[in-house]
Amino acid sequence: MRNLNPSLKALSLLLLTLILAALRQSWLNLGVFALCGLLLLLSGVRPPTLLLAVLPLLLLGAGLFFSGYRFAAESALRQAAATTGSPSLPFKSSLLTQAESSRVSNGLILASRVFGFAGPGLLLALTTDRVRLVRSLGQSLRLPPLFTYGLLAAWGMFSQMKLEYARARVAFRARGIKVTPLSPRLLRPLLIKSVRWSEALAMAMESKGFEGHAPRSSWRPDPLRLPDWLFLGGCLLPAIGFLI
Repeated sequence: MRNLNPSLKALSLLLLTLILAALRQSWLNLGVFALCGLLLLLSGVRPPTLLLAVLPLLLLGAGLFFSGYRFAAESALRQAAATTGSPSLPFKSSLLTQAESSRVSNGLILASRVFGFAGPGLLLALTTDRVRLVRSLGQSLRLPPLFTYGLLAAWGMFSQMKLEYARARVAFRARGIKVTPLSPRLLRPLLIKSVRWSEALAMAMESKGFEGHAPRSSWRPDPLRLPDWLFLGGCLLPAIGFLI
C-alpha cells in the first residue's frame, strides 16, 4: 500500500467511500473495514496504533446503532398503530414483527457506515507520506505548482507553529498568568506570526524567481503503474457487482 501512487490511491478510496454512501448494505461496510484493517496490518501499521484508532469508532458506532434502533422502531410502530381499525389481527402481528426486524437493520446500517467510511480514511492516512502525496498531486493530477508548493509550505509551518505555541505557554507560566489551551491570548499571537511567515515565504519565492506558470521538472517522479490501476479497479468492484 505504501508503494502505490498517492494521488490515485486517494482518488480510489474517495470513490469507494461514495459508493458505500450510495449502497445501504451493512455487511459491505463491515467487509470493507475488515479488508482495510488487514491491509493496514500488512503495510506495517502496529496493532496498538490501529486499536487506538478503532476505539472511538466503537463508541460512535454504538451510539448510532441505538439511535437507528429507536427511531426506526417508532416509525414502524406508528405504522402498526395506524392499522388498529383493521379486523385482521395476523396482519398487525406481522407488521409488528417487521418493525422489530427493521429497527435492528436500520441500526446496523448506521453503525456500519461509521466503519465503512473510517476504514478507507485510516488506510490513506496511515500508509501515505504527506510530502509524497502533495508532490503526486502536481504530477498525476496536474494541479498548479502554486497550490502544491503552498501545501508543502503549510506542512512545514506546522512544526514551527507547535514550537511557538509551546514557547507562548511557557512565557505566560513564567509571568504567573493562567491561560487555557485554547485561550485567545495564546492563539492570537500564533495567528499573527503565521501570517508573517506566509508573507516572508511568498517574498522569498518571488525573490528566487519562482513562477507558478513556468514548466518545472520533478526531482522524484511518481508515475502511474499497473498496481495503481488494479487498486482503482478493486475499489470500484462493489459498484460493478451491484450493477451486474
